[in-house]
Amino acid sequence: MTNALLDIQHLDVAADQLRHRRDNLQERAALEQALSDQRAEQDQIDKVAVVRVDVANRQRRLENEAQIVSDRADTDEAKLYGGDVKGLKELEALQHEIATLRKRQSGFEDEALEAMEEAEVLAVQIAELEAARESADQRVSALQAEIGALEAEIDAELEQVVADRSARVGEVDDALLAEYERLRPAFGAATAVQFNGSRCVGCPSIMPAMEVDRLKHLDGTDPVSCSECGRIVLR
Repeated sequence: MTNALLDIQHLDVAADQLRHRRDNLQERAALEQALSDQRAEQDQIDKVAVVRVDVANRQRRLENEAQIVSDRADTDEAKLYGGDVKGLKELEALQHEIATLRKRQSGFEDEALEAMEEAEVLAVQIAELEAARESADQRVSALQAEIGALEAEIDAELEQVVADRSARVGEVDDALLAEYERLRPAFGAATAVQFNGSRCVGCPSIMPAMEVDRLKHLDGTDPVSCSECGRIVLR
């Protein structure tokens, strides 16, 4: 019974260590950073994409304005060279209007060209950001796979530890096991300790001589509680 309880305690410690290891894998911090990078890259892509849409809309508006003005100038030029305008003042006014329209058309076209060039720069930025995000995506996928493999490995070890513990539980008295379970949250890996003939090895203080003598003269090897620290003492 004594060895069985110590074995159970050892297995409980091993299980706690495995669970702690699973919950605190260093790869999780790396994954959080990769996910943060992934979100940051996507946020940048979204922001630049919004600007690119605005620029594209501005380019289309300017091109449409240029086309409208060009159509009006074309109509005036058709009148000018069609022979419909006879008076000199009317002719001069039409020529002035055509020149004004062509100047406006040129202005719209120049602005549209600038918008197109700006859109091209934004497209390059988006491509670069998407490449960076793809790299972050790959990093995330790799870390998730690595963490999954490590978790599976730890889970397999933990399953074996739990099975080994279950196999030993039947060897320990129910009342003793219940007392061990009650005390374990407070004492952890040193819930059940051995009496070395002069003291409780888990006790932080020196066991009084009278208590040592009492333990030495108890019949049998049944566990007792240390009067100083409250741990289970195995003799």
